[in-house]
Amino acid sequence: MLIHLASGSFFSGLLDSIADFCVSYGLKLLGALLVLAVGLWLSKVLVRSVTKSRGFSKLSKDVQGFAQSAVRIALMIVVIITVISILGVPMASIVAAIASCGVAIGLALQGSLSNLAGGLMILIFKHFHVGDYIINGSYEGTVEEIGVFYTSVRTADNRNVILPNAALSNSNLINVSRYDTRRVDVAVPVDGDADVSTVSTILYDMAKNTAKILPDQEIFARFDEYGNGCAKYKIRVWCSSDDYWDVYYDLLEGSKRVLAENGIKIPLPQMEIHTADK
Repeated sequence: MLIHLASGSFFSGLLDSIADFCVSYGLKLLGALLVLAVGLWLSKVLVRSVTKSRGFSKLSKDVQGFAQSAVRIALMIVVIITVISILGVPMASIVAAIASCGVAIGLALQGSLSNLAGGLMILIFKHFHVGDYIINGSYEGTVEEIGVFYTSVRTADNRNVILPNAALSNSNLINVSRYDTRRVDVAVPVDGDADVSTVSTILYDMAKNTAKILPDQEIFARFDEYGNGCAKYKIRVWCSSDDYWDVYYDLLEGSKRVLAENGIKIPLPQMEIHTADK
């Protein structure tokens, strides 16, 4: 009988404790979850509204991606702080905890903070813009977005490469689209016995008549050097940056065609092997 009464009072007390918890914290927890869901939804709506606004469209494409990421992160922070406040956690305690863990958080976020600083440096110094074709180490492609931490690049074979802003701002970088015009250099191997003046004239006339070159710029076609059993000639012309590859391959194909038409051979790589008599 005593055991039955004791167990009955235990379960009764447990139920009372659960009921008190639900009354005291259940509504707060439910409200916090509701605010979290609504806040995340509103954040997406606000970000979408900001990006479609007239003022946002007036910003440069470089700043648009950075600003969109910054607004999204700021709204997320506001939602999280609001949820914590609803749960009844004192903000002073949160600030004190963050301050005491500042060193650890700084070390943990060192890479992200470096990328953030790199993104700001990119926007300030404007080394490249959205739409530019850049080369960074083994990666190259067209810049699609400059974000808070990363820059999105689309390669020529339609792959998406994500590059950290810190690496882009602190390493050697080639901006192919910086200027409107580019010089096209093509090396042409020719039989070493061919007359230099004849070959130079043939290549010059071919380059002069190549489509999409800038005729008002210098056209160069001269003997350059000897190497690998042949004479090497250099062709240099100027073109619009957008026409670079068309002009490059037109020069390659054109040089082979005109040399063949004039009976001038293009030598293949050769190797001499000497054997010692035993």
